[in-house]
Amino acid sequence: MVVAKFKHTLELCRELYNAGLLERRDAWKLNRIVIDYFSQANQLPEIKKVRADLKFVYAQVLQDVLRRLDNSFKSFFNRVKRKEKSGFPRFKGTNRYNSFCYPQRGFKLCGNKLSLSKIGTVKLWKDRELSGNIKTCEIKCEADGWYVIFNCDSEKEILPKTGKSIGIDLGITYFATLSNGEVIENPRFLRQAEKRLKKAQKSVSRKIKGSNRCKKAVKLLRKIHLKIKRLRNDFFHKITHSLVRQFDEIAVEALQIKNLIKNPFLAKSIFDASWGIFLRILIYKAESAGKRVWKVNPKNSSQICSNCGKKVKKSLKIRIHRCSKCQITLDRDLNAAINIKGRADLLGMLLVGVTDEPSI
Repeated sequence: MVVAKFKHTLELCRELYNAGLLERRDAWKLNRIVIDYFSQANQLPEIKKVRADLKFVYAQVLQDVLRRLDNSFKSFFNRVKRKEKSGFPRFKGTNRYNSFCYPQRGFKLCGNKLSLSKIGTVKLWKDRELSGNIKTCEIKCEADGWYVIFNCDSEKEILPKTGKSIGIDLGITYFATLSNGEVIENPRFLRQAEKRLKKAQKSVSRKIKGSNRCKKAVKLLRKIHLKIKRLRNDFFHKITHSLVRQFDEIAVEALQIKNLIKNPFLAKSIFDASWGIFLRILIYKAESAGKRVWKVNPKNSSQICSNCGKKVKKSLKIRIHRCSKCQITLDRDLNAAINIKGRADLLGMLLVGVTDEPSI
């Protein structure tokens, strides 16, 4: 019964999102009028008179749908300003809209029971105890069931200083090489699941589109992708947790991943490594722990000798750095990691120098 209400609420939210998108698009195309969030939110009482079924959805949930649409347009306009590939907001199909949110109120958590306005009470299985004040409650449909995501406002846990710093070179042979010589193996979660993915994708392609068998095959395929995503995120959280606890200063390359994936021979491996997600998790964990992540220029980090500074040109196939000037021999990625740390140390010294200058 509750699952049916979840599905009904999700479908109504999706319809409202698409209707709001249609209104914005047509208003600009026909009359060159820009419609914002507030003008659409003010229409909700009138819309409910026409669509009586919307009365069974909590008011703030509907407002959050329009706010989500507004954020999509803001992101679109920001991409246009930055002259990036814009990607106009698109209509959401049933497989592209899988959550709705109670942004402020309308929900109450008592022990392992959650009361949701207009829906009822559901029983929860918590993966861990919550800390801090609950700000939002999001209901999300995944391939293996329904989940509740709470956004809590809690105090930052400032970790004790260790006085250590490290440079990290991200790669494909090894996921990461540290400037102290340690390496982190690349788990290659996508590569390991390729056979299962191929079999599941074949199963989907052989089914009649829209049939119950096709829906089951799609669900199985989604579950495999979901497992890969969870394994990868678990791997990232464990690594970043260890790095933030060990080091106060962490240096990484300011990678332009969009440019790197243009290489057809490396694109799949780069997607599998997901460096962007790793760096995002590392940065927010470091900030919340009172640590710092430096992003340095990656140019020639593996070509320049970390010992004497001589530029030693080599292709990607050459994995060993050999310097003809100082005769040092070490792994290519280790050489890059040491250079990354050195650049961050120099950048830190420069920033300290600027900070220490008296204001005029």
